[in-house]
Amino acid sequence: MKGSMASLPSSFKIMAHNIISSRKSRRHLLLVLLFSIIIFLFLTFQQSSVVLDLGSYGGFYGFDSSRRPITRENHQYRGKTVARLVEIPEATWTCTDDHLSEEEKDTQSNRRTRQCVVENLCVDRKGAFIRGSGGYRLENMPKVNLLSSDTQSDVYWQPRVERIWSKTMKAHYVNDTLFVHGLYSPFHFSHWLYNGMMPLYSTMRRFGGTKNSWTFRAARFSWDPIDRQGTWEMDHFFQTGQELVLSQYELATSFQTLPPSDAPVCFRRAVIGLGSQCALDYCEKSIPAEIYQSFRDEIAEYYWQTPQIWERHLSIMKQTIRREAIDEVLRKAKKKDDGTPIKCLELARYYNFEEAGPGHGVEPEEKKNRVGQRFPDVSDPEQDYQNRYTEAEENGGSKRKLVVGIIQREKSRRLINDQELINSLVEAGFRVKWMSFDHGCGLAETAYLLRDVQVLISPHGNAIGTSVFMPTTEPVPTLISVDSSRYWENWFKYTATAIGQRFISTACGPSDYKDEATKAQCPFYKDFAAGKKQIENNRLILGIPASMVKSDEEKKNMSNRELGRLADRNRAYVRGHPEAQALAAEELEILIGAELPVSLIQKYGEDVWSFLSEFWKAMPRYVDVTRVIKFMQARQADLEREKQENLKNSASETMTKTQKTFGQYLDYVKEGKACGFEQCETMLNRNVVQDSSAFAQYSTDNIDKWGQHKPESEAMRQGITELKNWIFDV
Repeated sequence: MKGSMASLPSSFKIMAHNIISSRKSRRHLLLVLLFSIIIFLFLTFQQSSVVLDLGSYGGFYGFDSSRRPITRENHQYRGKTVARLVEIPEATWTCTDDHLSEEEKDTQSNRRTRQCVVENLCVDRKGAFIRGSGGYRLENMPKVNLLSSDTQSDVYWQPRVERIWSKTMKAHYVNDTLFVHGLYSPFHFSHWLYNGMMPLYSTMRRFGGTKNSWTFRAARFSWDPIDRQGTWEMDHFFQTGQELVLSQYELATSFQTLPPSDAPVCFRRAVIGLGSQCALDYCEKSIPAEIYQSFRDEIAEYYWQTPQIWERHLSIMKQTIRREAIDEVLRKAKKKDDGTPIKCLELARYYNFEEAGPGHGVEPEEKKNRVGQRFPDVSDPEQDYQNRYTEAEENGGSKRKLVVGIIQREKSRRLINDQELINSLVEAGFRVKWMSFDHGCGLAETAYLLRDVQVLISPHGNAIGTSVFMPTTEPVPTLISVDSSRYWENWFKYTATAIGQRFISTACGPSDYKDEATKAQCPFYKDFAAGKKQIENNRLILGIPASMVKSDEEKKNMSNRELGRLADRNRAYVRGHPEAQALAAEELEILIGAELPVSLIQKYGEDVWSFLSEFWKAMPRYVDVTRVIKFMQARQADLEREKQENLKNSASETMTKTQKTFGQYLDYVKEGKACGFEQCETMLNRNVVQDSSAFAQYSTDNIDKWGQHKPESEAMRQGITELKNWIFDV
């Protein structure tokens, strides 16, 4: 008893110790739990950035994607939606490669072509996001390539994931599809069209886009300056839809809009990516040939069903031309105000559009030489037309001569003898349309000018891309690219062969004289003004003594800063030494001469080649008029033959629509009369012959099988055993 009583203090000590320890443990547990909650909330905040009502922050609307402040004046949201509480389910998605193994999914080809369909996607001023909830890590869809361009320009994108616990949120809701895409050099018409708009249009046709669909321009080629983001009107494809952009500097037309500032805009469905499809060899897939035709037909149906619709469009264009954008361009260029989207219509000249014959339309007082005529075919109906120069054959023969379009460039690549070409074509009875796009031309206006052109003659370059708006048949359209004698490219041979157009290059100059008559036709043109201007913007400094010239190897080891200092020193030397200035003038004479400047290449190295590649590309050039006229007469014979053939095919019940539309073009491929100059075999093989070509896959004719091989196309391509170059030598 005494011993047990003695042990009481120690028992109390143990009990007290246990109580204290237990309290500490609970305290420790409580601290750990509290710390875990803080960490969880912190990580959740890091993954989430729910859109706030910016109106409650004193009118601050945030920054655009270029970190420029968005003010009340430029935060335009042009959509017709209203923010309200709506239920936005968590996002789900399917992708075109879901059926592939993980190894197959990871190939470059698949990653470039992957497209995903997302249910419930939202866009705010920061970009696109999908809603998620649940655990620490939120699942996101795979990254998707947004551009149809070369591999170096690909942009892989995915939306951010917002942790939003509530199923309802304040949002503008659109019960339609959003198409998420990117643009490659959109200020360049042909890149915008063939690398951007055509892949987007093809994607919309495949995935059920409607007139009420929206688009989201989520990316651009990384080297494109944001303030040069051009675009063209899109009224013909969208009625209530808009294009969402993230920079106020991309608000180029009424179609573009920033996301709303009060709440995100959410879509029932979104299609992500363009599928790396285009006519060029750097794209993984081809756009079906029918898509180009559908694109053109949809524009035609929208704009010029009647003259009244077209005149209304022109009136609207005059009222909505962005004065501030035009003034800024003119201020930089220091020019008069003559650049508008409809200027090309005012400048267009028409010849022989009512009657044709020797000498017709060339007299100065001739009324048939119509400047600015906007409805040549309305006032010149085919049934009333009589060609005095060539009697038409009965039963399907053409009563009219071909319409030849001539595109002139005023700044670079100018056609020196375009008036001689016009006169010769008119005297031969052809209808001629002279065009210039240098002072502005909208998409609708471009399509309008090209809608009846059957043969297009143009310096190589951007303007040839307008050929997509030429008629598809009767005859198969022909493009004549007028190159300089030392520079050419293959870019537009790809687009032409994919659309189903005949393409041929011609050059008339020092390295391409066929005979003495051709030499007299195309005397060498030495462009001193262009040479001097280009020298000013080039690292090539002429007039330097050989002892001061750095070799290519030495320059490779120099930084850009060092190269700049070297150029400055060389320029200063030439300015301060008259003998150097005299030498520079002599060397410029050699540099831009008819012969290859071998001595200067040996002296200055790669800098000479850099100068020449740009100079030869931009230099004025002659058209070999004599050969063009003979070539055109052969194309007139093609028209007569095609009309007879089409007359027979129209009654056929076994031929498909594709065969009737593109059969004639494929016949020219078999004959070796579809693509001329160099490397046509490569283009024709990709865009015509292969089973994945533009003519060999299902598209609008069977959307469920889109992109799959179309067996009936084999009948059209049968007999293409040898791909030949079409020689421009008549």
